[in-house]
Amino acid sequence: MHEQGPKISRRDILRTGSSAVLVPLAAALGLTAPVQPAHAGARAIDFKSLDPAQARLLLSVTRTLFPHDFLPDEQYLKIVAAIDAKAAADQRVGMMVKAALAVFPSNFSATDEIKREEYLRTLDGSPFFDLAYQETMGGLYRDPAVTALLGYEGSSVEYGGYLQRGFDDISWLPDEPVAR
Repeated sequence: MHEQGPKISRRDILRTGSSAVLVPLAAALGLTAPVQPAHAGARAIDFKSLDPAQARLLLSVTRTLFPHDFLPDEQYLKIVAAIDAKAAADQRVGMMVKAALAVFPSNFSATDEIKREEYLRTLDGSPFFDLAYQETMGGLYRDPAVTALLGYEGSSVEYGGYLQRGFDDISWLPDEPVAR
C-alpha cells in the first residue's frame, strides 16, 4: 500500500511562493498598496447590467479564482465591469450571469476561502464559470500594472529574443565556468 503525502493545491503554492517572493519585493520597490478586503464593494463604477450586490458577489468570485492579496479591489473591479459590459451587450450572457449569481450561497463573500473554492469547483465547466475564469485571467494578466508587479517584462521578440534582452544579466554568476 502506498502512503500518500500531504495534498498541496495550486492555491497553496501560489499563496506560499508568491507571498514569500513578490510581497517583500513589491514592498522594497515601494509598489505595495494597502490590502483591501475582497468584499469592499463595487464603487465608482456605474454598472449597466449588474446591481451593486451582484457586482460585490462577482468581485468575490474573481478574487477567489485568482487571489493576489497585494492587488487592490480596483484591479478586480475592472474585470467585473468587463463582465457587466458583456452582460449588457448580450441579453443571453446577461441572463446567464444573473441566473448563476442568483443561486450562489447568500454568505459566499463572507465564507472562508476554502468553502468559496469548493463552491466554485461545483461550477467548473459551466458557461458562467468559463466566462468568469477567462475574463479574470485575461483581465489580470494582460494589465500592465499587474504584470509589472508580478515581474513580467513583456514580449522579447521585438528586442531580439531573451538572449539579446537580458537573459544573461545575472550578475551573481561567475563569468567563466569553475574548473573541477
